[in-house]
Amino acid sequence: MTALTEVGAAVLVALLRGGKIARLANLALEGLVFVWLTLLLRVVADVLAAYWVPAAAWLQAAAYLPLFYFFLLNRDRAGMALLGLGSALNLLVIAANGGMMPVSVVAIASAGGAGNVPVGTHTLLTGESRLSFLADVIPVPWHFPGPVVVSGGDILITLGVFLFIQHQMLAGKAGRPRGSLAPKN
Repeated sequence: MTALTEVGAAVLVALLRGGKIARLANLALEGLVFVWLTLLLRVVADVLAAYWVPAAAWLQAAAYLPLFYFFLLNRDRAGMALLGLGSALNLLVIAANGGMMPVSVVAIASAGGAGNVPVGTHTLLTGESRLSFLADVIPVPWHFPGPVVVSGGDILITLGVFLFIQHQMLAGKAGRPRGSLAPKN
């Protein structure tokens, strides 16, 4: 899924619930350098994949390692368990398929993306694809700015981000225990 769309939606929901954007300024997350390292490794993997460098696929899988360490460091924070589980499911299907994320051509067409063949660190889902139920097989035609195909892991990641943002923006709101997602009585 496109991260900015999901983050924007989570922020909007939190604002409608009385949350404050200013509360996102002090995330107090440990080991953010590991998130940056993961992003750097993913960018390098995408660039190498564009030039058909075989190691790119495995670099994509290796990029999950610093991310998992980040999740471990912040495991007590809202949404981190879902982020970790979703990422683990994505890594599992990627590792089972030679470092590539399979994408269903049927789901691409259902999402309205006919003609969009996966490139880079993605590959078409085939009969030989392993753990295909964990691959990008869920069409999301109403997604903004355009249709996408996601995995079950992507959905868990999105839910984890949503919970994290809700918790952060609503933390300390009057009449609500710190960290509660329950509506104010």
